Order: sequence, then structure tokens, then C-alpha cells
Amino acid sequence: MVMKLRQPNRRHFKSQIRERRKRQREYYYASITVLLVKIVLFIFLAILFYVSLRLFHYRFGHLAPILRYAVPVLVGIFDLILAFFIYRNIKDIRELSQDRRQSP
Repeated sequence: MVMKLRQPNRRHFKSQIRERRKRQREYYYASITVLLVKIVLFIFLAILFYVSLRLFHYRFGHLAPILRYAVPVLVGIFDLILAFFIYRNIKDIRELSQDRRQSP
């Protein structure tokens, strides 16, 4: 009688090191994706700022200057806030990249 050799079931075995690296890599890729979305939104807001500035300046010349420039200023403020968040996100990605290079 010959016994068959049974292959070990490795589906339930998960290495802690491999899982941690996978998690770090997924977090790194997710942060890059978020950065790209923020850049696209920043470009959209920059175009919206330019268009709203022209529109409110020429089409609504009869309004008071505070009312005429309120929307473009609001869009510009959001654009500046988003630029700050993009800068912070780039710094975080740079730190994550350096951590990935240094860790074995």
C-alpha cells in the first residue's frame, strides 16, 4: 500500500511581515491616487476661478464690487486651501517613500 503525500494547506497561513508590507504598499498607492484626484480638483478650481472672475466682472458690472467679487474670492480661497493640502500630501508621500526604502 502506497500512501499519497499530502500537500500542506497554505491558504490560511499569512506572514505578518508580508501582510505589513502589503498594507504599507496599499497605503502608499492610495495616497498617490488621492494626490492625483486633488491635483485634478485644483486644476478645475483654478479654471473656475478664472471663469467666474471674468463672468462676474463683465456680466454683473451693475452690482456692488463686494457682491461681484464674492464668488471668485470664495473659489480662490478654496483653491488656496486645496493647494496647502496638496503640499502636505506630497510631504507625506515623500516620507512614506523614504520609510519604504529604509525598512528591510
